[in-house]
Order: sequence, then structure tokens, then C-alpha cells
Amino acid sequence: MSAGEIREGGMFAFVAELFGKSREVRDLDRCLHQMGLNSHAVNDATKFTICKWIREIVPAQQTVEAKDQQRADLQRAAGELLAYCVLGRGDFADANSPELAEAQEARILEATEGQNDFDAGVIMLALHANIADPDIAARVEIESE
Repeated sequence: MSAGEIREGGMFAFVAELFGKSREVRDLDRCLHQMGLNSHAVNDATKFTICKWIREIVPAQQTVEAKDQQRADLQRAAGELLAYCVLGRGDFADANSPELAEAQEARILEATEGQNDFDAGVIMLALHANIADPDIAARVEIESE
């Protein structure tokens, strides 16, 4: 990998290529794929940040099984919401179900009302990475003002 490629892809891409993606990031990639989103549509920095937040949320004093289950649940939730934010309501509903799309709408509403910091963070990551569906980005911007 040349210096130009490092600058072009960013340091996160370089580290991911050099050492490979962590199990957590691969699991998140799988979840995004299951939701109908190509995982390459989300930059590695966004995925690394979500995985870091999940590690910080899960209490260390739990059993290994409980930690693994909570991490899996949070990855699934993050993957669903991130895919919804990127795909938009229509494409997400087509790839999944109208009921799951409606559940993501409720999560966005709760997050914009300050009721769920984790979800708000996932939404903000999609907005700041400039990968959010334009309709969702415009609506969330209006709701957050």
C-alpha cells in the first residue's frame, strides 16, 4: 500500500487492511448485509465507533454468555438503525418489513427527543459520515433544531 493510498483511504482503512477487521466489525458487517445494506456503503470509522460504543456499554462484570448476548443485541439494533438511516424508509421496508421500518421510525423519534443516546449516536454518525438517506437527514435535522 502506497502513501497515496493511505491518504486516500484514511488511516482506519489502512489499519483494517493491515490487521484485518475485528470479529465485532465483521459481525456488524453481517448485520448490515442482513438488513439489505452493502456493508461497504458504511465507512470503517463509523463501524469502529459503533463497536467501541458497544464495548463501553456492556458491563464487564457479566458472565461471558451474557456479555456476548448483549453485544449481539446491540450490534443487531445498531445495524438495523444504521441500515434504515442509509437506505431510507422505502428501501429498508422493501428489504425487511414495513413493521421493522416503523420500529426504526419510532427509534429515530425517541433519539431526537433525547430518550436514547445510543440510537442518537448511530444516527449522528450516519449524518456526519454523509451516508444518510437525504429524506431522513433533512427530517432529523429539522427535528433536532
